[in-house]
Amino acid sequence: MENVARLYTHNKTKTRQEIIDDFNRLGYYVECKVLNSANYGVAQVRNRVIFIGSRVTNEIVFPSSSVEKFKSVKEALHDLPILESSESSTVPNHNAMNHTEQMLTKMSFIPDGGDRNFIPESIRPKSGDVRKYIKYSSSKPSVTVTGDMRKIFHYAQNRALTVRELARLQSFPDSFIFKGKSISQQQQVGNAVPPLMAEEIAKSIKEMIKREYEFKNDKRA
Repeated sequence: MENVARLYTHNKTKTRQEIIDDFNRLGYYVECKVLNSANYGVAQVRNRVIFIGSRVTNEIVFPSSSVEKFKSVKEALHDLPILESSESSTVPNHNAMNHTEQMLTKMSFIPDGGDRNFIPESIRPKSGDVRKYIKYSSSKPSVTVTGDMRKIFHYAQNRALTVRELARLQSFPDSFIFKGKSISQQQQVGNAVPPLMAEEIAKSIKEMIKREYEFKNDKRA
C-alpha cells in the first residue's frame, strides 16, 4: 500500500496505526516506512509511505537505495525535442501547453531553479501556493510531480513541462503512452507510483518470499 508521506505522522501517528491494526485483524503482519523515489533512480524527490504486509512471515524487507547519485531533471529531459508554447512534436505525449502572453512574461524572469521572487513585483503573483511559479533546477531531482504541474516551468524552455517530460520524471519509459485529454494525462502521471520505485519494492517482496521458502525447506530437511 502506498500513500502520501504525511500519513505516517497524521493524527499523531494514530492513522498509521489504525491501518496496521486493520491489516493485523485480517491476519497480516505489517510494517511501513517513508521511501524517497530519488533513492531508486527516479529523477524526482517523492516521499511516500509504503506499507508491506505478509501472512506468512514477520520479516518485512524494504528496498535499500539502489543509486550512488541522484538523477537530475536535466539528465531525464535533455534529449527531448525543444518546444515553445503550444508547439507539438512527433514524440508521444510531448506537446507543449498553450500559455498566455502574460504567463510567458512572468515565467521568462525566473532562472533555472528560481522562484516567483524573480518576477518583477508589479506583475508577481501575490497569493497562491508558494510551490507554484518556480522553475525546475536542472542539476537536481525534480519536486514532487502531481496531477497539476501547469505553473512549474522547464529549467531552460519558457513553458510548463509536457506530459512526456513529467512521465520521464516519474521514470516511465517513452513506450508507455498516456491517453485522454491533456489534464487527464497529467493526472495519470501525477497519481502513479514511479515504476523504478515500484520495481525495487517488488524485488524486496520477492526477496521476502524467497527467504520464507528457504526457511520452510530448511525446517523440512
